[in-house]
Amino acid sequence: MWLPSTNPNFKQLRVTVVGGGLGGLSAAIALRRAGHLVEIYERRDFDVEVGASISCAANGTQWLREWDVEISDMKPIVLKKLVMRDWETGNILNQYNLDKYEKEWGNVYNMLHRQDMHATLLKAATSFNGKGTPCTLKIDHICESVNAEVGIVGFSNGQSVQADLIIGADGIRSAVRSQIGVVPEMKSAPQTCYRVNVKKSTVDKLGLVKYSYDPAIQFWGGVQGKNGRSKYYKVVMSPCSGGEIVSFYCFMPTDLTKHHEEGFVFAEVPVSDVIAAKYDELDPDCVNLLKNSVDRMPWRLYVHQPYTHWFKNKACILGDAAHPMLPHQSQGACQAIEDAAALGIIFSEKYNFTTNISAGLAMYENIRKPRATRVQNASAWATENLNERIGFTSLTPHDTSLAASEGKLTINEMNSYKMHEHVATEVASLARGMGSVSAVL
Repeated sequence: MWLPSTNPNFKQLRVTVVGGGLGGLSAAIALRRAGHLVEIYERRDFDVEVGASISCAANGTQWLREWDVEISDMKPIVLKKLVMRDWETGNILNQYNLDKYEKEWGNVYNMLHRQDMHATLLKAATSFNGKGTPCTLKIDHICESVNAEVGIVGFSNGQSVQADLIIGADGIRSAVRSQIGVVPEMKSAPQTCYRVNVKKSTVDKLGLVKYSYDPAIQFWGGVQGKNGRSKYYKVVMSPCSGGEIVSFYCFMPTDLTKHHEEGFVFAEVPVSDVIAAKYDELDPDCVNLLKNSVDRMPWRLYVHQPYTHWFKNKACILGDAAHPMLPHQSQGACQAIEDAAALGIIFSEKYNFTTNISAGLAMYENIRKPRATRVQNASAWATENLNERIGFTSLTPHDTSLAASEGKLTINEMNSYKMHEHVATEVASLARGMGSVSAVL
């Protein structure tokens, strides 16, 4: 239930969220908690994607806790280490322990299954339990038009809705993004990816190596191999869903893929597509797991340059719609969650942006775009050098030429960030520049 605000200038907004994925649901929860009326519009039902593991580091977990999301319902695996293995033998080459992670950063590093995470966020958004008016969800609504000036979204079924605030959380092929005049500059990434799952029951039944019992993200490859193997071969594995599923991301050079459309493809491929050329040189224990995998889905990767803008009048974008990034820093979901958190803070009763949506969205872009762009760039650097990944630099010298003048992305930078303080500082600066504190505070 929504309680009246103590701020006389606070206005309860009608919010339309286009896209019911992890970012869209996070935005819905954040704005519900801030006292607004939220409607979520999703283009399809939620029974299409099988899903894979999702990394939710401390900078994402903190917002789930602040929003009173039942993280335990997501069946998390608390990550304890990062392990780098030799491609051919599986021998450990490097290890980054996270034993003191929670003590240092105040939150654990959760490994989640996408379906578990999505179901829990959907429940938090729409349930009658918790602060705020329950969000409403409408499926089979494909966005076709956005009038950002008056706040109208039109759908392919002929329906339309008017809102005070429109949020485009509709992914890498975002319709909202194109409607607010953002033109992506993109090119094919040198890597493509296949996501596969192995069930713990299969591991036990066949007596396969029990990686699922180890709360660690494990890596094979990522460096130039013998026999001319490309550095773009890499396997990333993590347990999720309470340890019942071992999730793999299998990377290989893009020229080996048959798939061309960017993003996830919801059609299972044969094992032969995954066990492509040179995978016969991979650690045999890992190969045996892949051969007994299920839910094998291609994921074609593209590199996007940072977009010129994230909002227009009453409409904005977030998550993959705003900053598509390669998965090599495992920050995609966390950055979408941070986007949502920023919107919830900016349009809270603490500030007066509910009476000036465009100014609020300008603040949102000011807060979020530099940080998300930094992570986006760092994810591209880690494509070329796995030691650019958060954590591994402290163990192995990295190629500073890749990071240019910005330097290596660090765990400290990601987890010590205080968004509430950042917003407050920027709002105060804006108020001083306007000569009127009451305008935004």
